[in-house]
Amino acid sequence: MSDSLDMMEQALERARLVAIVRLIDHTDVVEIVTTLRDAGVAFLELTVERPEGFDSLHQVVQALGHQVTIGAGTVLSVESVKRAAALGARFIVTPNTNPAVIEAAHEQGLLAIPGAFTATEVATATSAGARFVKLFPAISGVLYLQALRGPFPNVKFVPTGGVNVENASSWLEAGAAAVAMGSNLVPSSGEMDGLFERAQQAVAVTKWLGE
Repeated sequence: MSDSLDMMEQALERARLVAIVRLIDHTDVVEIVTTLRDAGVAFLELTVERPEGFDSLHQVVQALGHQVTIGAGTVLSVESVKRAAALGARFIVTPNTNPAVIEAAHEQGLLAIPGAFTATEVATATSAGARFVKLFPAISGVLYLQALRGPFPNVKFVPTGGVNVENASSWLEAGAAAVAMGSNLVPSSGEMDGLFERAQQAVAVTKWLGE
């Protein structure tokens, strides 16, 4: 893996938070991301399952790509990996475990964070070269994460789906490398009321306290 990807992995472990922007209305996407940046969010996943997603990814990268690490989420195909890379994404996140997508991301110089839930899926993801794995959905609880870390001590888990400011610290204390927060942080409607305050709180509860 390249030095730049190693540096990004280290930066994500320090940030310990990925803000997921999954919008129905993309009108204010740049303003939303600007607000997240102002609140201290360093890693941001913009999902691309809707046609507008890639257009928004392009806008956000052009406006803020030098200030925030921006990735594409809900990436389901090799074609989408290539498109995200061409638009300036620096990492991709998937809801599932697809070795071809993981390998394509690495070929494009992108950090891959594939989704997995079972031990078999985690093993498939790591066999394809993933070092971060999105534990999805994170409805299983921290005991499940601790159980997975037994056979997979070197996997950097990122619980997603059900993580919020109230339970984020529990996931991190259980050994998660980072956590991802979605609609409880950024509503799909794009409503910005209270967004800055929620993001500040999310950053605060996940803050890395190492040297």
